[in-house]
Amino acid sequence: MTKPNQHQTRESWLTAATDALRGHYEQAGFLLPSTIRFSFGFPSTGKKGKRIGECWHSTASADSHWEIFIRADQADPAMVLGILSHELVHVAVPLGSAHGPKFRKAALAVGLEGKMTSALPGAVFAAKLATLAADLGPLPHGRLNFDQQGEDSPKKQTTRLLKAECEAAGCGYNVRIVRKWLDTLGAPHCPAHGAMAVEGWEPDDEEEGEGEE
Repeated sequence: MTKPNQHQTRESWLTAATDALRGHYEQAGFLLPSTIRFSFGFPSTGKKGKRIGECWHSTASADSHWEIFIRADQADPAMVLGILSHELVHVAVPLGSAHGPKFRKAALAVGLEGKMTSALPGAVFAAKLATLAADLGPLPHGRLNFDQQGEDSPKKQTTRLLKAECEAAGCGYNVRIVRKWLDTLGAPHCPAHGAMAVEGWEPDDEEEGEGEE
């Protein structure tokens, strides 16, 4: 029998999930602050980016709240809780930890596995989250189909050039490049300073991350 819906909003469901996980993180040695907000939507990489979750540090917020975003095409409760668990590790570790040693230590302690940029719960933690999902009841969220144009969406372009720009101070060197060459060959290089940053594109191994990265 399906459990009745206890939560009217997605944010309420995620807040309740986080509160239920506080003891688990504390037992692993990591305290979660009370000042965390949650949203479903688009991470900073947009709908075409690879990230399925993103955490912005409290220092980026005008009222000192951490902000966690779950990408809107994610709707399976178990997966959503897995993404949430990854982003909560970003909350638990110091600013600037990215997916480095401090993040890895915390992630493994709470039960995440795999490559740290996309680490998700291992079998034991996943079973715990499955029980939590059942206790929370239905997630009041439907998967957003990114292939469907929104009412205010710009018309699709057959070919779009992305801007690549050198990040070296005072350089300013920039070029335009088609996405397929980025996906095939990677980011272009500045003749003087090496690999360039590309607006709206990431390498495949950067599926999730902190907002401050």
